[in-house]
Amino acid sequence: MTTDNKEQVLILGAGFAGLYTALNLEKILGRDAAVEITLVDQNHFHLFTPMLHEAASGVIHPGLIMTPIRRILRGKRINFLRARADAIDLEAKKIKFCCLERSFDILVIALGSVTNFYGMTSVRQNALEIKNASDARRLRCHVINLFEAAARTNDPQRRQKLLTFVVVGGGCTGVETVAELREFLMHLRHEQYDDISPDEVRTALIEVQDRVLPQMDRTISRRALRRMQKMGIEVMLNTAVADLTTGSLTFANGRDPLPTETVVWAAGVRAHPVLDALPLEKDSIGRIVIGSDLSVPGMPNIYVLGDAAHALHPDTGEIYPPTAQVAYRQAKVAAANIAADIQGDARRPFDFTYIGDLVSMGKLSGVADPFGIKLRGFAAWAMWKFYYLLGLIGWQNRLRVAVNWLLALLFPTHSALSYECSSGCDGELCL
Repeated sequence: MTTDNKEQVLILGAGFAGLYTALNLEKILGRDAAVEITLVDQNHFHLFTPMLHEAASGVIHPGLIMTPIRRILRGKRINFLRARADAIDLEAKKIKFCCLERSFDILVIALGSVTNFYGMTSVRQNALEIKNASDARRLRCHVINLFEAAARTNDPQRRQKLLTFVVVGGGCTGVETVAELREFLMHLRHEQYDDISPDEVRTALIEVQDRVLPQMDRTISRRALRRMQKMGIEVMLNTAVADLTTGSLTFANGRDPLPTETVVWAAGVRAHPVLDALPLEKDSIGRIVIGSDLSVPGMPNIYVLGDAAHALHPDTGEIYPPTAQVAYRQAKVAAANIAADIQGDARRPFDFTYIGDLVSMGKLSGVADPFGIKLRGFAAWAMWKFYYLLGLIGWQNRLRVAVNWLLALLFPTHSALSYECSSGCDGELCL
């Protein structure tokens, strides 16, 4: 404990796991003056990541999925520190931030994940990501700039390369991104670029496995595949990326290189790099192995949640997936166990049966498997909208997002909200 005799609970990361751990813990402890809760994040806002692909297409404004953390914590006995964690000293019980150090008695590591490029430096340097609001804005501006360049070039091969858009990764993020991107491309072409034929706009999804959405039932995978093909998306299965150079994507299985200026990498994640230096057991993607109570074995005061945690289901032995659904529920158990530590009560294990996945696939379409029930089309789409709308923080944001969705349905080709993109000069594009 510190000199003021308050138990210092430090929570790193204000994503779903970190934020809701802080909120649940404050609710359990009430006005217990012997505990000080501090939530730390490098951003001043909580990002609602399930809607990032819609922010990228302009269906919803990015600001609607970015809620200021201080607003969320207003009136609550939770401190907020905006800082970037650079190093964690478990032995000294200190965190080194970019500009200060902070001690802790109980630590919650919920730093989330970063894009996994699997050691391919060229991909990391040249591919686009879809992990945060800046990525969504960058993708949208990139697409518009390429349409502008294609509209003024007279070189057919160059035009084909500019109008080829590729998403790598056939999981939930990749499928949602490529479906939303395809609709955005078609709407953009229809509304502003009459001289570009629909057949010229090529959209492709690359997946290393033999089906998309491999974590879901094969029936759902086939339905998702048919939906994408109907949308005009070219799906390349059993295809591994070997390299990404400027203007060309190459493959490991002998397939001809794919000329393109746009590759969105959604092929997986790995734990936050600050965890790499910790002397703890980790899995192949850097997640820390934890026990059933969500703490590190042998270190009962260190909790690891969300994308940073390698947690096993107590009955099946399967690893919990890195989703908001799991992180949100881990937060409740972690908060209860931290409160139990402080109050001298017994901990409880994390035992959660994964409900299933919801995947949106463009206008009025999606796939889902809640509680093993296989849904597709409008039913899955409506469930996705309802579930995530309720997940947003604040009724104002929910109302605004619902209005954006309604406008997108009524005026689909005019639904892409416009934002200023930075000017530049690159090849044919001089703005």
